[in-house]
Amino acid sequence: MSENNYKRKLEFQKKMISRQSEQIDELKSQIHKLELKCEEKDKIIQSVSFLKDELTQSVSEVRRLKEEYKSLIQEIRKMKEIMNQTVYKGRWKLIRFLMK
Repeated sequence: MSENNYKRKLEFQKKMISRQSEQIDELKSQIHKLELKCEEKDKIIQSVSFLKDELTQSVSEVRRLKEEYKSLIQEIRKMKEIMNQTVYKGRWKLIRFLMK
C-alpha cells in the first residue's frame, strides 16, 4: 500500500512539474513577444521624437506670443482710459451715438 501511495505521489508530482514547465515555457514566449512589442514601440517613439521637439518649441513660442498679446492689449486699454479721461471726459456713449 505504501508503494502505491508513493507511486501516486510521484505521478502527481511529475504531472505538476510538467504542467509548471509548460506554463514557464508559455510565459517565456509571452515575455519574448512583449519584448518585441516594446522594441517596436520604442522605434515608433524615436521616429516621432523630432515632431515632439518641434511641437514643444511651437508651444513655447505661442506662450511667448500670448504674453506679448496680453501686454499689448493692456497697453491699448490704458491708452483708451487715458484718452477717455483727457479728451472725452467720460462721454463715450455720447461720442458713439454721434458717430453713428
